[in-house]
Amino acid sequence: MPVLRVGFIGTGIMGRSMAGHLLAAGHSLHVFNRTQAKAEPLIEQGALWHDAPGDVAAASDVVITMVGLPTDVEEVYFGGTAAVPTGQGVIDRARDGAVLIDMTTSSPMLAERIAAAAITRRLAALDAPVSGGDVGARNAALVIMAGGAREAFAHVRPILGLVGKSVTHLGPAGAGQRCKLANQVAVAIGMVAWCEALAHAKAGGLDPAAVQQVIAGGAAGSWGLSNLAPRALAGDFAPGFMVKHLLKDLAIARECAAATKIDLPGLATAESLFTIAAEHGWTDEGTQVLYRLYAGTDLERIMP
Repeated sequence: MPVLRVGFIGTGIMGRSMAGHLLAAGHSLHVFNRTQAKAEPLIEQGALWHDAPGDVAAASDVVITMVGLPTDVEEVYFGGTAAVPTGQGVIDRARDGAVLIDMTTSSPMLAERIAAAAITRRLAALDAPVSGGDVGARNAALVIMAGGAREAFAHVRPILGLVGKSVTHLGPAGAGQRCKLANQVAVAIGMVAWCEALAHAKAGGLDPAAVQQVIAGGAAGSWGLSNLAPRALAGDFAPGFMVKHLLKDLAIARECAAATKIDLPGLATAESLFTIAAEHGWTDEGTQVLYRLYAGTDLERIMP
């Protein structure tokens, strides 16, 4: 693989590990994060700091973004805010022929808009959200779901392979985001399932940790039951993926479902439960904090 100048914007819980794999592979890494301290470990390893997203884009052959919200994505790519003035976004400042890869979970419609704007600047844009959380990011074992031009995907496939164990092209711009929303619907509903299963076991006098080990190996098994349930049972709610970010994803999924006229009652239930978790002040906790609801009386607020 040739050595590339790779820009990475957003070095938070997952982005820092992902960028680190690119640096370890020998690529020249250019970074920006709203809080520079979060990028310091990468800078100490040789990454080059830039003061703005547009500066990263101007220095890079491939630009990767891993930020928080769709509004953050829009700001980084299009500018027009106090933080990123008009003309200073990634699309305006990117080098001719650069490939832009948004790995944030965001709106399919925004992904389509970015791709269309990129074409007018002789750029290519992919939406390539990921699944696997902080563990997957640290272990370069993420599942990557990509949408956009197949030629651009083929060009950066080796880069994506440095951070993911599974990298799949699903279709045109927006397809990666639509796949990720499907993933988040399954994740959220699945989390409700294992929380209720373990609460049911505990109420029946069983050790929920023992039950978790047993049922994780059977038909009820899931990534969440194997990886997040033990954290929850140990009282470890440190974020691998925050409640506020899952709620953001579920809101986008709900909006897309409404647009396609499909009813998703499981999604509605999961979203209502995570909303209660947020109302408790747990927005920055890991999503496994949902289990705390089942240790109290909070469910009577939504149960008949």
